[in-house]
Amino acid sequence: MIVVLDTNIIMDALQERQPFHVAAQEILLRAQNNEFECCFTANSVTDIFYLYSKARDLASARRAIGFLLATYRIIPVTHDECTRALSIQVNDYEDALLVVCSMKTEADFIISRDKQFPESELPIKVIEPQDFLQILTNSNSHSAFSRALCSRAT
Repeated sequence: MIVVLDTNIIMDALQERQPFHVAAQEILLRAQNNEFECCFTANSVTDIFYLYSKARDLASARRAIGFLLATYRIIPVTHDECTRALSIQVNDYEDALLVVCSMKTEADFIISRDKQFPESELPIKVIEPQDFLQILTNSNSHSAFSRALCSRAT
């Protein structure tokens, strides 16, 4: 499974923004544990660096970005993606770009707290962090159940 994180989820985790940081940090941790592939867009890197350096300091921002770049996949943002984002029916251009990059990556979900996505019109499912964690829990329970059945059969 491939998920693309909106900048707000990463900032929730890094800045420990209440009450959102718990779910955001769990998502990042579970991605580190290879439960799914976690991505974010190249343009998010500059936003994260700017926001985190303002909240903390430059050294902390450099460490945070270094960790993110070493741990998660970055989706390139090219001229083509920027152009295609203009045709996506989302009022926020940054969100439209996130949709285009998620489609390019063949992501299963975009994880965001942004309520502005017109979900029914998008070619990709936008989901809130808590809902995504519930999907993971349900799929892991199903996988554990399936493994238990298979091991009993042998």
